[in-house]
Amino acid sequence: MTGTGPYAAGRSDVRPVADAAGLPGAGWDGLLGAEDFFQTSRWLAVQERNSGTTMDFLMRHRDGDPVAGLVAAWADDSVPWLLARPDAMLSRALEDGGTPEAEAVLREVAGGDPAALLPSLVCGGRHLGRTRALAGPHAVPEDVEALVERAEQLARERGAASVCFPHVDVRDTALVDLLHARGYRSHLSAHYAWLPVPPGGWDEFLANMSKHRRRRVRLERRALAEAKVEVHLEPLTKALAPRLGELDCNLLRKYGNPASPEHSAGLLSWISEVMGDDAMVSVARQDGAVIGFGMVLRSRARGEEQWFGHRAGFDYEAQGKLPLYYDVLYYRVLEAAAREGVSVLHAGIGSIEAKLARGCLASEEHAFLLRLDRTESGGGTAREPRTASGGTARAPRRAATRAAAGTGSPAGETDAPLRTSDRETTTR
Repeated sequence: MTGTGPYAAGRSDVRPVADAAGLPGAGWDGLLGAEDFFQTSRWLAVQERNSGTTMDFLMRHRDGDPVAGLVAAWADDSVPWLLARPDAMLSRALEDGGTPEAEAVLREVAGGDPAALLPSLVCGGRHLGRTRALAGPHAVPEDVEALVERAEQLARERGAASVCFPHVDVRDTALVDLLHARGYRSHLSAHYAWLPVPPGGWDEFLANMSKHRRRRVRLERRALAEAKVEVHLEPLTKALAPRLGELDCNLLRKYGNPASPEHSAGLLSWISEVMGDDAMVSVARQDGAVIGFGMVLRSRARGEEQWFGHRAGFDYEAQGKLPLYYDVLYYRVLEAAAREGVSVLHAGIGSIEAKLARGCLASEEHAFLLRLDRTESGGGTAREPRTASGGTARAPRRAATRAAAGTGSPAGETDAPLRTSDRETTTR
């Protein structure tokens, strides 16, 4: 389709790609930056299989070449990824004491009821950090606007109540300005943390801590050594998946979330198959038994390598009071990242104060929402979400208020409603 907006002139158009399998051949991965791991074609293939809903992949072309891309997912009250679902995010923003911005979104976009935002077309990815359109090296602002315009058109055609960009980083001023200009309203959705890897590795990282924090970290490591716990970064393999699935399930169930070891193990096995050596795990073992893990995903784009935390899990009985969390998810990963020349570790949302105390930087993310007139071409009838195989996808209904700010893994997206403590709040 050729765009119809003010910047749609010339030999340019927006084309759909049928599914994630078609993205590599369409040139999608050439649009990625180093921070865009969760929009790589391989990860979108994982997400497409696990999302339980329709996903759209739009690409902007000029003179026959791809220059920008946008992923979108259909969200109704059946999808369980509440940390990127607009009704749940707004409900959470209001429960947390509210802000004038959230109150304005409730009043002006949701008509007083967060549920009225559904169904919604969620754009830019449902991962929990830097929701955005992909812009290749030759993209210009008009290319991103053409993609946003086409997504809004799709949403109207399907009878959506809203369009949502769930976690737009305030540093992405071009997208922020574009969405404001198109009439979107916004509210704070999260704080996102990342850690620039110091050239001096662990020693420099530790030296930059306060004296109190350095002492505490050394005591934590001594406690693990005395308990004969060893933590190593290694490839995620199918052989590890059953045990890691049990630990992943432990974390979910600890906070009242539905989970099964078989489902978790199956997902981890699929990730290992799709991602290969770009999926790693920081594994804690005690007397040879795996008692904790954190997944790390590797992004390589435009000459830079960055690592993203994702899932995590623990054997709480074996762990007892051992300080496993930060050693597994941060300290050992940082040591390995420094050795490999990695530039940034992405720590995700949640526990921001604790992450800042450990050297992370952080920025605000905002949910941007556009209210649609459902009496337009969509006719007020929303199509059913579809699975990748074409079947209608359904998930149990859950109250939006169950969405909490994070989960037990450092940076990614969530496929379950999550209620976790600050100690284990990161992102999924």
